[in-house]
Amino acid sequence: MIIYVLLVCSFAVATAEFVLVGLLPQVAADLGVSVPAAGQLVTAYMVVVAVGGPVATVLTRRLPRRELLAGTMALATVSAVASAMATSYPMLLSARLGSALAQALFMAVASQVAMASVPAERQTTAVARLFGGFALATVLGLPLGSLVGEAFGWPVTFVAVAVLAAAGLLGVLVFCPRVATPPPTGVRESVGGLFRPALLAGFGVTLLALTGFVAAFTYVAPMLREVTGLSPGWVSVGLVGYGLGTIAGNLLAGRVRPDAISRRLPAAVGALAVILLAQPVLLPVPPIALAGLALLGAAAFLVVPLVQTWLMGQVDAGSTGLVAAVNISVAGAAGALGAALGGAVLTVGLGPAWIGPVAAVSVLAATVVAAGIARQRAPLPDVTATPTRAEAG
Repeated sequence: MIIYVLLVCSFAVATAEFVLVGLLPQVAADLGVSVPAAGQLVTAYMVVVAVGGPVATVLTRRLPRRELLAGTMALATVSAVASAMATSYPMLLSARLGSALAQALFMAVASQVAMASVPAERQTTAVARLFGGFALATVLGLPLGSLVGEAFGWPVTFVAVAVLAAAGLLGVLVFCPRVATPPPTGVRESVGGLFRPALLAGFGVTLLALTGFVAAFTYVAPMLREVTGLSPGWVSVGLVGYGLGTIAGNLLAGRVRPDAISRRLPAAVGALAVILLAQPVLLPVPPIALAGLALLGAAAFLVVPLVQTWLMGQVDAGSTGLVAAVNISVAGAAGALGAALGGAVLTVGLGPAWIGPVAAVSVLAATVVAAGIARQRAPLPDVTATPTRAEAG
């Protein structure tokens, strides 16, 4: 049951992240700021997620996992309520930073709880379900949040997010098992361990693969409009298809056993590279373009949980949270690099159709790194945390 609770929690925190994108014009008008200024709320959010996750994970490394998870969801709930009540730009910014910190810490702690709550052979499934909340947020959370905001005002959207987060908090309090607190680890030892070659390779796959993916996805609407010739309505249909693809990829990732990830990862990353390389061929034909967008989402959300699970399997229980948080931060950095890469392709005049092939270079490099991981695979340590006698009693 806890895996489904974590799915609800991740859906709530992911919706809190994504939903502002569809509400920027309303927020800017109500708070008396420009749309670019309102857009800085998104930038600030991502900076906190990237930087705050590892820092918060280190600072809370000695706290009980169940209580820490509940605390992050409480912070997510309070921050969403504060966002709904904000009457000025500084108030909304402060509330958004609280939501960002909650999300950053949640992903690290929830990954630990997910892996500790199931047998070793189901750990990939557990982590995939956790990321499934983000996939659902792209399909349901963002569009529904935008519709609610347009109909009733953007504060009501954040009220809905607060209700979701509160439901997740209740689920954690009722269903989350008492997971053993990781053994004490010094800050220097924890941080130093991040520079092991195996971990650097895993972070490299995340950075290179997601940089290429985000480069293409950021400009998917111009691609579908200008190259494929789709109307705005059909672009929306394509984005729904993308969201369904992310769910399919997530489900497929959950079927890969942890001890098979290193063997499957090169093919998964390679599939993403092939889809990007094929963009100039796929985009001119509308049905194929829409199918290609769904495949893009499926490939990306196949890679992400596989890498996260593999990385957490390379360290002892005391370091899994930090490794998970750092990988999320690397993903955030990849997002910034990918958006810049896609923009650079357009700036030099190559056109939207060529973003995919250019972005594929980064993903092909990730495929090479993943192949290196497959060649050097070693037995994964058992990182399933077992409740201590005191906690179990």
